[in-house]
Amino acid sequence: MASLETPKRISALDAVNLMLANIGESPVTILGPTAKPSAKDAETKLAEESINIQSQAYNSFREVKLTLDPDTLTGEIALPDNILSWSPVDRNLLDLLTEADGKLYNTEKSTFVFTEPVYVEAVLARPFETLSQPARWFIACSAAIAFANTKQPGGQYLRVTAETLNQAKRAFEAADRRLRKGGLRVHNPHFRRLRGNR
Repeated sequence: MASLETPKRISALDAVNLMLANIGESPVTILGPTAKPSAKDAETKLAEESINIQSQAYNSFREVKLTLDPDTLTGEIALPDNILSWSPVDRNLLDLLTEADGKLYNTEKSTFVFTEPVYVEAVLARPFETLSQPARWFIACSAAIAFANTKQPGGQYLRVTAETLNQAKRAFEAADRRLRKGGLRVHNPHFRRLRGNR
C-alpha cells in the first residue's frame, strides 16, 4: 500500500484496491485464489488492461532488436509466449516472415526452418510490477474505469474519471516519448515534412 513515510511504486494490490474503491468496495490485503470474488475479478481485469495497453505502440514495451535463435535440432523458431507483436529488422528487414502455430514461417521459401538467428523489433508483455510508475498508474486508471463499467455502469461510486485517465495517459506518454532518441525533430511528422521541403 502507498505510504508517505516509505514511498514506492504502485503495486498490483494497490491497483486492485483502487479498482475496488471505484465501485465503492473496501480494500483487500491479499490477491490470488483466496481473495474475495470482486478482488479476483479486478485482478483479472487489471491483467487484461495491462496486456491491452502494452500491445499498443509505446516505446516502453518495445525491444528494438530481439534475437530469435532457431532450435538446434529442428531449425524452427518458436516465438516467446509474451511476444505481442513483431517486425523484422536489420538483415531480416526484407524477409517475408509471418507467424504460424506460434512459430516463425518464411512465406517466400515456404518453410519453418531457419539456419541462422532472426532479428525482430518486438513488443513484449511484461509483468505489471516490472513496469515504470507512469505505465502502472496509466494501466491502473484505465482498469479502474473498465472494471467499474462492467460492475456498475454509471455507478455513483465512480472515483477514477475519464479526466483522471487522460491525465495518467498524458503523463505516461510524456515519459514514453523521452525514451526515443532524436526528440521531436526526428519523430514528429511536422518536423519531418519541414525537413523534406528544404
